[in-house]
This record gives sequence, structure tokens and C-alpha cells, in this order.
Amino acid sequence: MATKSRSCRPSAAGEAASLSAKPLNLGVVMRRFKSPRHGAVVAFLGVVRDSERGSPIRSIAYEAYQSMAERELGRIKSEARTRWPVEITVSHRTGKVAAGEPSLIVAARGSHRREAFEACQFVVEQIKARAAIWKVEYEWGA
Repeated sequence: MATKSRSCRPSAAGEAASLSAKPLNLGVVMRRFKSPRHGAVVAFLGVVRDSERGSPIRSIAYEAYQSMAERELGRIKSEARTRWPVEITVSHRTGKVAAGEPSLIVAARGSHRREAFEACQFVVEQIKARAAIWKVEYEWGA
């Protein structure tokens, strides 16, 4: 078992931003999020690695201070929307997530690819730095 480490920080309102103990599905998110009004949709899929610091792992457990995390996710999305003319969706897993499974989906849609790419990257980096979501446990072994 590893000690708690910050994976994300607090969030707030806007388009969809959710924490879920259920598996994330990029296909479902993209079907709901894509739109003929937008020429660019960029998605980031964060996946649990099968090793950490050279040791094999089977899963990671994520824990969140839900209300604080969702509030901060909304703030991050709002900040992105003030910088770029985009819409954002965010889904983050909580609980036990197996190696190879998605733990984070961030998608940005806009009229042009550059703004969608930049906004998506900004949101991912800000979530890692600010959301109240932690990696709390590793299940070690092959």
C-alpha cells in the first residue's frame, strides 16, 4: 500500500464534470459530447499504468473529497473557457481502478483544433495540480 499522493485538486460548475466509481467509457463520452457545430473535438484518456516506480501494480484506488473536487473541476473548466472558445467535459474515477483501465477523461470541443488541444491540456494539468482527488492505494504484484 502506498501513501496518499495528490492526483488532482478541487472543482466547480459548467458542462459535465463528474466523479464516478463506475468504469469510464470514452465512446459513450464522445457520443454525448461531439457536435456538428464544432470542427474540433480533442480527448485525453488517462489510463492506470501497470507499474509504478519499477514495481508491477494491478490497480490503484482513488479517493476524493467529492463536493470540493467537483467545485474545483468546475472552476478549472470555467478558466479554460475564459482563455479559449471551447466547451469541456471531465470524468474522473474514484475507488479501485485496474491497470489498463481509464481513470480520467477530459474532452474539449471548439471551432478549431489548436484551441481544443490547448484547452484540453490546460484542464488535464490543472486537475492534476488542484483537484481534491488522491491516489490512496496500490495493489502490487503481477
